[in-house]
Amino acid sequence: MNYEGIHYADGRKISVETEDGFIREIREISAFSQPGYEELYIAPAFFDNQINGYLGIEFSKPDLTPEEMVRIVRALRRVGVVSFLPTVITASQESLLRSFRHLARALEEPEVAYSVPGFHLEGPYISHEDGYVGAHSKEQVRRPDWEEFRALNEAAGGKIMQVTLAPEAEGAVPFIEQCVRHGIVVSLGHHNGSTEEIRRAVEAGARTVTHLGNGMANRIHRFENPLWAQLADDRLMCSLILDGFHLPAEMVKVFYRAKGAERIILTSDMTMLAGMPPGKYVWDGKEVRLTDEGIILLEKENCFAGASLPLPVGVGNMMRFTGCSLQEAVEMATRNPARLYGLRDRGTLAPGKRADLILFRLQEGKVKIEEVIVAGEKAGSPE
Repeated sequence: MNYEGIHYADGRKISVETEDGFIREIREISAFSQPGYEELYIAPAFFDNQINGYLGIEFSKPDLTPEEMVRIVRALRRVGVVSFLPTVITASQESLLRSFRHLARALEEPEVAYSVPGFHLEGPYISHEDGYVGAHSKEQVRRPDWEEFRALNEAAGGKIMQVTLAPEAEGAVPFIEQCVRHGIVVSLGHHNGSTEEIRRAVEAGARTVTHLGNGMANRIHRFENPLWAQLADDRLMCSLILDGFHLPAEMVKVFYRAKGAERIILTSDMTMLAGMPPGKYVWDGKEVRLTDEGIILLEKENCFAGASLPLPVGVGNMMRFTGCSLQEAVEMATRNPARLYGLRDRGTLAPGKRADLILFRLQEGKVKIEEVIVAGEKAGSPE
């Protein structure tokens, strides 16, 4: 199969030839074979490293079925997300074991296995302090325990790819070292670690930060807070939620200037309420409200409870907020996450890579997905 479009990185007119699910060849062409492609960009499909659920389905639900996972995979493809990490947050050990068993069973479905390279465990080894704990269950926060984690990863079929934890937690450093030895990416998040605690965590092998600027108290010390040490350390990548609500534009611009395009990963942090109509819902035993604009609020605690807008929104906002190039914004949602997890088969537009592609237009600074290609075959257009 051949797919034409404007190369997202350099603006050339190209034809991408696919064969057996991979990109066989990319050729520059002088003109498109049919009209309508003059403003149509072609790029690798998006990779979202933090999705908690979608369309009313939560990955932590006690009775998650493979059929529900297939439904989510197909729905995410319609918004350009072909690879993603299902994320499970802080809960009891029994609940986490059950969640990962369900997720592992869902990988028996070929469509799910194709799109899900692994899982993200956000917590329970995070800060229990108000503000930093965010919407996580404070009662279930606990210190890192390698044997407990081993049981979780065994239930997950060895597929836990990332763990988000607090560097100040008792036993965090030896736990990070164990994760690194087993090829698991450690991310710092929902924490109030000092500069020294962050430094020790990075030296032990922590490689990234989960939704930098969020999972923090509303009021922090202007000097002694987790932001500066994480921004200043070039060894750390960071993910950002750019739905337009979680971070103000000026903050994103500073993050971009400090980290550079190669150390930023765009994520959605979507919850089960993504794709649902506005209104009040019960999530994790707490009442939350999904606003008309797409904000999910945990009103009693006065904090966000995840997000509801898909990754293309963040790609468009990154360009609007910072003035970065289309190439940079797209690669924050493709190449950068693939590089973090060592997934060399995806994330770039090059021969030999998986033929997971998106065709899209830019309309008033927004990314409008027109077509999604999965393993070289059309997966359909957005509904």
